[in-house]
Amino acid sequence: NILGNNITRENVIRNQLEIDEGDPYNEILAKKSENNLKSLNFFKSVKSSIVDGKKPNSKVINYQLTEKPTGELTAGAGVGTDGGSFFFGIKENNYLGKGVTVDANINLSADSIKGNYSITNPNFKDSDKSVYLNIKAEETDRLTDFGYKTNKTGLALGTSFEYLKNFNLGLTTSSFVEKMETDSTASANQQKQAGNYFDTFLKFNFDYDKRNQKFKTSDGFRSNYSLNVPIISDTNTLTNKYDYRIFNEFFENNITSFSISLSSANSITNDDVKLSERLFISSRRLRGFESGKIGPKDGGDFIGGNYSATFNAQSNIPGIFQNFQNLDAVMFFDAGSLWGVDYNSSLDDGGKLRSSIGIGVDWFTIVGPLNFSLTEVITKEKNDITESFRFNIGTTF
Repeated sequence: NILGNNITRENVIRNQLEIDEGDPYNEILAKKSENNLKSLNFFKSVKSSIVDGKKPNSKVINYQLTEKPTGELTAGAGVGTDGGSFFFGIKENNYLGKGVTVDANINLSADSIKGNYSITNPNFKDSDKSVYLNIKAEETDRLTDFGYKTNKTGLALGTSFEYLKNFNLGLTTSSFVEKMETDSTASANQQKQAGNYFDTFLKFNFDYDKRNQKFKTSDGFRSNYSLNVPIISDTNTLTNKYDYRIFNEFFENNITSFSISLSSANSITNDDVKLSERLFISSRRLRGFESGKIGPKDGGDFIGGNYSATFNAQSNIPGIFQNFQNLDAVMFFDAGSLWGVDYNSSLDDGGKLRSSIGIGVDWFTIVGPLNFSLTEVITKEKNDITESFRFNIGTTF
């Protein structure tokens, strides 16, 4: 029995249940079903009770739900050694009670603007297959400083589904129109890449998920590999990415995770990879450094790399805010490296290691969630642009 869902449709809820009517009762699967409902983040509370059924040796499971607002308004900013960046987004996680996610956001920095709109249906026409559409547009204007400007617009359409137990397969096709302008102050390689482009890619995603639960994971691992294959492209850039994350509960109320991420981007026809297709490390993967502001440089411009690697360790700190149930603290260690310049190996900095350590706080305030991090850089290069403080604040509707 499903009780308390005034907005969320019942089929959305039942799709999360690991057992159906008529199945043998299994306490582990019943608890996993409850955890799946919590992971949706549609409900303020999820409680289950088990009573004897009318027939001998039968059980009835009652799920009592309390719904909560599922819309989100989010703003974020970073303050570093070279100015700052700003992020704003609006998101509905349960559109019309169908479990559909609609997300729109914009990211602004001193020389770029990036907009993104996506819609995801996790159970398209009750097929147990996720279908999503993503539309994005971005502009990077560095004409004044480095002599080039790029505009890129396109969309991606994809699906993912459980191919084998705990193993999901994803297929995505994406197409982009891009224009790159240069002037006489641009580098020789950037001038060579000036022009109009149309690219189409086919992406394969392999996701092996052995976490014990989706909500507050305390054990297990998740392994993900993606391959982005060029179908129509001038540079024929092939991108590989592998992510692995493992979770452990070393002591009571502690959740610790370790993750590693490896990426490569190379042309299968030995062309030079376009600037927009080169790899950068985000500030989420390497806290303490501005996104895309480490690694090889062409003149004064950060140009990204052909290869990247990051390592992250994070653990919550029980006891610090034990008297405040709305506060949670974590400590983290991040390390990363970015290297490879296919068009000019002399620009490569050898993939030197960057690393940082810090603390973060998640605070659920009256107006919404607030989180911030303080970071101390351990190793860096002299040209890297660091960021010691970052915060995000949001509200629900």
